[in-house]
Amino acid sequence: MGKGRSTIELIILGILQEKSMSAYEVVQYMEVRQIERLVKISKPSVYKICKRLYKEEYLTGKIVREGENPEKIIYSVNKKGQTLFLDLMQYFSGNIQPFFFDFNCFLWNIEKLEKKQALEMLLSLKAEFKQWAHWIIVHEKEVQNAPFSVRMIVKQYRMTIHTMLDWIKEVVIEFKRNKINQD
Repeated sequence: MGKGRSTIELIILGILQEKSMSAYEVVQYMEVRQIERLVKISKPSVYKICKRLYKEEYLTGKIVREGENPEKIIYSVNKKGQTLFLDLMQYFSGNIQPFFFDFNCFLWNIEKLEKKQALEMLLSLKAEFKQWAHWIIVHEKEVQNAPFSVRMIVKQYRMTIHTMLDWIKEVVIEFKRNKINQD
């Protein structure tokens, strides 16, 4: 059942397990917890998926109106939604998908550049990884008392970024060596 479903659905269902919320409140929850830094998700997709899960009867909804504000739907996970949540948890825990880095399109074309320009861009990429490494070290300290899942995702990012830093250092060395031999 997980196939064809999205990670965003799993995130939304997980959030709504904690507390019933409107789509707006789900977005606010995600912003406060900086979920978009950990998984790829957009605000408009949250609204769209909440509506779709409701329409497909994975969520129940209660229409409420507070004062002069327009009506909103407060979503809750129902039994069918709980089953989908468990199916998605099972699916994503056992199906690692290939992942792609956008900067690979730059690497694919690097040999089409002049040596100096290409090296500058490689060093720019290296600087970007260094910035991320600094950010993650600071962020990891900030989440020391966070839930287990948050700490482990941040740890995963730290380890990945440090691996990428090691990788880009080797790329720069090899590029310099390769380009010298070709010139």
